Amino acid sequence: MTALDNLIDQIPLRHDLISYLVFSGVLTGFLLALVIWVRAPISNQALKYYALLLCCLSIVTLDTLLCYTGWMKYVLAWNDSTEPLTLLLAPLLYLSIRFLIVRRPLPLWIVALHFLPAILYALSQTGYYFEPLSVKYNAYKGAYFADLPYADVPEGTRYGYQGIKDLQRWFLLLGFAFYGTLSIRLWYSRRKSFGDPAGNVHISRYRFVRLVLVAFVVILSILLLVYLNYDDDRGDHYITLFTSVFMQAGAVAFLMESRFFQHSWLIDKYETASGPDKSPDLEAVRAFVSQESFFCSETPSLKKVAEAFGTHPNAISRLINQQTGGNFNDFVNGFRIRLAIERLGSADYKNWTIEGVGQSVGFRSKSSFYQAFRKQTGMSPAAYLKSVQEPY
Repeated sequence: MTALDNLIDQIPLRHDLISYLVFSGVLTGFLLALVIWVRAPISNQALKYYALLLCCLSIVTLDTLLCYTGWMKYVLAWNDSTEPLTLLLAPLLYLSIRFLIVRRPLPLWIVALHFLPAILYALSQTGYYFEPLSVKYNAYKGAYFADLPYADVPEGTRYGYQGIKDLQRWFLLLGFAFYGTLSIRLWYSRRKSFGDPAGNVHISRYRFVRLVLVAFVVILSILLLVYLNYDDDRGDHYITLFTSVFMQAGAVAFLMESRFFQHSWLIDKYETASGPDKSPDLEAVRAFVSQESFFCSETPSLKKVAEAFGTHPNAISRLINQQTGGNFNDFVNGFRIRLAIERLGSADYKNWTIEGVGQSVGFRSKSSFYQAFRKQTGMSPAAYLKSVQEPY
């Protein structure tokens, strides 16, 4: 056994609650990325980028887990090899948000620009990737096991890449700050389009993006705290704890939205539709449903819409589900709430009660009106009414 082998053998292994939590996050991230990549439609770029984000995040978290537990000594040649992937996390998170909000493709050269910093960083570290094992041992032990002795390195070893390497964590911090700002600006500029599922955007996307933006801010705060308190990688396990929670929360969110919790999850409801698909386009359905006499009635139904277009109700349901992200009730309620907002702000209805306005647009009860209104706008009708009545 060589002197270097003896030094590597001295690296201790440790397993504690942190390592178990991080491992569960890594496993969850890989599984969720695989499921999304396999099941998401090719046209859904938001989910594709989100799956790629989860994959990169899982690889980076696995690297930190190996370093923290000491298992990195068995794959020491790969130490710090995932650093370029960390610079992909912020742009991938931004791109998933961007395609969720703006359903238009980007030119490939623009997408490539987002990946350029990570590529340039990887090229700058080419020298490190081909360094002997002793150099990688010293880099690893210096960050995680300061008490262990250094290994002898070959004479003439150059560290030209080290200047850029020392700035990696600040590049990461800057990336999250930059892309977080871009995401918040995009969300703010498009926020009004989220309130109406009939406008081709489902309210849950608004909430999802809002939660992701919160995650951006939390990640930025954690990075800043860790980097200010640790000069090396010893604080990275705090970051990976949050990323593990992020991946597990994503898994829970996708599971809660899945058909597993529907009564008929074993049978696709669209499989019951008979005959060829004769569903009209969404604009035609929107024009029909937007008639006040239809959506303000107490019994607007898929059957009536389907009969109007000579197709099966499941075909209409599928069209609305796939192109708006909401169901038929969300679609109808979008028009109802929009009309209710107009009436709540109109002088002609100033003497009406909130319940009366709700009934006038088709809601049978005050509770159903409040629930739909809050889902569409993020506030109750009373809070909205108060906001429009306050003097400027």
